[in-house]
Amino acid sequence: MKIIDREGRLFGKISVIDLLVVVVVAVMAVALRVKNTQTPTGSNVETQPIAFQIRVVGAETYLADAIQVGDSVYDTSYASGNGPVGKITQVEVLNDPGIIMSDCFQNGTLVPMEVEGTVDLIVTIEGSGVVTDRTYSINRVYELGMNASRTYRSNKVTFAGAVINIMT
Repeated sequence: MKIIDREGRLFGKISVIDLLVVVVVAVMAVALRVKNTQTPTGSNVETQPIAFQIRVVGAETYLADAIQVGDSVYDTSYASGNGPVGKITQVEVLNDPGIIMSDCFQNGTLVPMEVEGTVDLIVTIEGSGVVTDRTYSINRVYELGMNASRTYRSNKVTFAGAVINIMT
């Protein structure tokens, strides 16, 4: 059996030209996807200040006291390129006592409950990064998005929160 027969078909089944067209279309689709989703990390891209706020819900008071203005903040998964995400510029107490979610019904529904000894915080962090029309990237690699729930750490404490506001 020949690889290409007299009619130009590969193994007698598919045309070589059809196969080339499929390969070219696939390569173009991959190139377009890479171009539109890559993070702009070139040296000609300017960074600018990016501030974002994290809502920490139900933090115990000793934890809230350890979150200090001026501390550097890191992502615990090291998704920020081993550099800090930014510095804490403001810590506000939103609710005192804080609210935690508790399952108190037999049907499994969650109900917010106030718990003594806890507070809800708004932590403002300022870093620098790249802003495009669609994304915010701290340190050029750390994608920042609204409602993103992440775990952060400083020198003194580890805390979890969700991004509630991004300001440039």
